[in-house]
Amino acid sequence: MSNPDENQGQAGETRPPQRPADQPMDVPTAIGQLRSLVCGLGVGLAVVSLALSAFVLKQNRNLAGTIRARQAQIVQLRSNRQQITYVLNELAKYSMGKPELTALFAKHGVRVENTGSATEPIPGPTTPAAPSAPSAPSTESH
Repeated sequence: MSNPDENQGQAGETRPPQRPADQPMDVPTAIGQLRSLVCGLGVGLAVVSLALSAFVLKQNRNLAGTIRARQAQIVQLRSNRQQITYVLNELAKYSMGKPELTALFAKHGVRVENTGSATEPIPGPTTPAAPSAPSAPSTESH
């Protein structure tokens, strides 16, 4: 009967000879293993880099879409400011005798005063208004 190692050698497969663990490997084998390791790490680094780049680009696209949507909302609110002010004034007049609505206004920073006149405008939020001078830098549209 023949040895299984001999059968594999006859089929055309070549195996490197087994060496004991205490012997150092030769230079071409060490360089080949090192080359394989470096190429594998390079491919892994390229895959991770591409995945991270794709994620960052996707996040950037989503953020740009959100910014465009918010800018459209701001433009719409600015164009409807007069109507919104009228509605809030009417709601403030209606809420004069109703403490639950006055508390709701107070919760959102709107000061409602009982002026006695139905035609006087109600003061807006207690936060300072944006300066109307064009010299001040604007941070709203960034």
